[in-house]
Amino acid sequence: MQFFRLILPLLALLLLVPDATAADQYRILPEQLTLNGPEAVHRVLIEVWNGQDFTGTAPDTLQLTSDNPEIVRVDGRQLIPVADGTTTIRVSSADQSATAAVTVINAGEPFKWTFRNHVEPVLARQGCSSGACHGALAGKGGFRISLRGYDPEKDHFNIAWQQQGRRIELQDPAASLLLTKPTMAVPHKGGLRLEPGSRKWKMLAEWIADGAAPPAADDPTLERLEILPEGVLLAPEQSQPLLVRAHYSNGVVEDVTQLARFSSSAEAVCSVDEDGVISVVGPGEGAVTAWFSSRIVIASITVPWPQPQDSATAPDFTASNFIDELVHQQLRRLNLQPSPASSDEVFIRRAFLDTIGTLPTRDEVEKFLSSDAPDRREQAIDQLLQRPEFVDYWTYHWADLLLLNGQELRPNSIRAWYDWIHERVEANQPWNQFVQELITAQGSSSRNGATNFFARHLHRVLVANMLMEN
Repeated sequence: MQFFRLILPLLALLLLVPDATAADQYRILPEQLTLNGPEAVHRVLIEVWNGQDFTGTAPDTLQLTSDNPEIVRVDGRQLIPVADGTTTIRVSSADQSATAAVTVINAGEPFKWTFRNHVEPVLARQGCSSGACHGALAGKGGFRISLRGYDPEKDHFNIAWQQQGRRIELQDPAASLLLTKPTMAVPHKGGLRLEPGSRKWKMLAEWIADGAAPPAADDPTLERLEILPEGVLLAPEQSQPLLVRAHYSNGVVEDVTQLARFSSSAEAVCSVDEDGVISVVGPGEGAVTAWFSSRIVIASITVPWPQPQDSATAPDFTASNFIDELVHQQLRRLNLQPSPASSDEVFIRRAFLDTIGTLPTRDEVEKFLSSDAPDRREQAIDQLLQRPEFVDYWTYHWADLLLLNGQELRPNSIRAWYDWIHERVEANQPWNQFVQELITAQGSSSRNGATNFFARHLHRVLVANMLMEN
């Protein structure tokens, strides 16, 4: 299940305007950044902000400039460190401008690419460590690495030392099979995977030239992945580039957009290419996922329907609770009118099916329809939530979702697990506590039913890992 952020509604007039208006302003993302080292090339985005949402990227004709090119040089939308110091980059048009603060450190210090944080991501991005290539269980062509680089230590051994180190040429890095195969300098069944001279090619070549060092225990670790913009409001036929940044344990932040893999959750709303550029297909709301080094980050994409809202013909809407308010906000955000209220006959049928999984009896329907109470719907819902069938129905639902299976677990374990779920539903336990107890459970599988979650699911991961090791 995916959850999309719900934020304040917009006026319909602003929803469909792709260019900056007098009320809009430009923003540079990120608004401040630090470039650490001579290779810390970092891209920025120039976004249009309408006061509530980002509504697309600024035209490419808009020039980005640096106040001090001797500290930071600008190449299109890329910032290139030149010397240590702090400066400002800015963009301006006839009626507005935006700035971002940039600090450069260690520009003159020697720099080395690492196997863990650079080589492995390159192999993953180019598909070399995918399940269809060398990341398969048996590998390809006698060469096997871990799926998407989850085991850097073993991958380094297989690349640098397996088969007498034939894949690495320290004296002539460009002649290494790690480079000549994916660039098709020598025949490669996987086809062209790496453009000669590209930045990703440079990462591999310079890592080899520096001695092909293995992953080290003190390598910076990835703490957080960031995507910019996190949410954007677009119109049909607009495009939007994304920026992905990796935050490491040593405080360094790198632009890893070129090393991330992108996918769209709703192709009917938007598609995304391998460089992270979104193209709007149609109205709706979707999400674009960016994957890097076993971390995932999501950007939400909202494309309102083109028809204008007409308050005169819109159905009356009265919120009964905060869920109604959030739903109504999202409908306004998508430029949609709420559906008319259901009839009492439809309501009672839906209420029974959604809460206890059965249809109401004839007597129950007649009793509800004959009631003159103004809050009869709220009363019906409260009564359904108190019925034992509600607990049974939602226990079955969670048992199905968690794949309780008597053929894979002992009868006592299955019974304990089912009873554990039933007790939590009956006690109306919050779902976050339910999940926390489930994944941290300890003890006997026949006494603490939640421990069976590990036996039912996590052992599969361990078995898969053992097979990969062998």
